[in-house]
Amino acid sequence: MVFSWQRMRFLIADILTVIQALLALAAVGYIVWLTYLFAVPGYAEGPPYVPTKASAAAAMLSLLGASQGETVIDLGSGDGRLLIAAAKTGCRAVGYELNLPLVLWSRLTALRQGVGRSVRVRWGNFWKADLSRADVVMVFGFSTMMERLGGKFAAELRPGARIICERYALPGWTPLAERDGIYLYKKEG
Repeated sequence: MVFSWQRMRFLIADILTVIQALLALAAVGYIVWLTYLFAVPGYAEGPPYVPTKASAAAAMLSLLGASQGETVIDLGSGDGRLLIAAAKTGCRAVGYELNLPLVLWSRLTALRQGVGRSVRVRWGNFWKADLSRADVVMVFGFSTMMERLGGKFAAELRPGARIICERYALPGWTPLAERDGIYLYKKEG
């Protein structure tokens, strides 16, 4: 076979076309992933993904005072930052999340942070979650869903379980403490 510059140009052009196609496919995939990330779960089942600020996460955990060995459940766990922070204090952390990419990201981050054995993130609807073994429940929900959540907590949580809500209060419940839009409740016996 004889070397030809013309052949080489065609080969390079073909390689560049394949690279362009792969980049376009990656861009479309990224856009679809972002759409899924922010559109799912939608407003019917729960709020969209809104990351908890580091200052709010620290305030939640300090207000909560979770003890080693307690079971902490995060309803709508997002990227898992609250679960990981709770696991670092010695808690067993369980999250429920509808958004599959966030579930996978949470699991990966927990492994990278060294708390993969203490953190479980379940891909599913938190309305169907059994809260009977929870010592602590954390939630960021819309005001429109808080009344329904209050009913779920009253029916499923055991006496003494603590609830921490970010931004919206539970109607009909009296908070033990409130700091910067973070409400702490305790289920009475």
